[in-house]
Formats: sequence, structure tokens, C-alpha cells
Amino acid sequence: MKLKDWLSKENKIIADMARDLNFTHTAVRYWVEGLRCPRPYQMQKIVTYTKGEVTANDFYGVEE
Repeated sequence: MKLKDWLSKENKIIADMARDLNFTHTAVRYWVEGLRCPRPYQMQKIVTYTKGEVTANDFYGVEE
């Protein structure tokens, strides 16, 4: 699931995720818009935060 879709499903906004994970708003926005991919330590936090619904493969378009 794309990060943008997960945020929508959970009724969260970029600012919520940025605050909860202690990331910058800009970094989260770049990931949501697909402009950048998170670094490994950031990816680990995202997977944990989304309870595995968003994975590294989702950022690279890899089908599971």
C-alpha cells in the first residue's frame, strides 16, 4: 500500500506522521508524493508505524 493511501485510510495527515515519528514535514511529504525514498532507518520506523501495511517494496513499486 502506498504511504499516501495509508494516510488516507487512517484519516491522518502528513503533519501527524511527521510529529509521531519525529521526521520533518518536508521529508514525509516527499515520500508521500513519491519524490524520494526513505533511508533504511526511516523505512523501519514507517513499517512499524503502519503495522506493516506500508513496506519498502511499496516505495519501489515491487509487487509482492
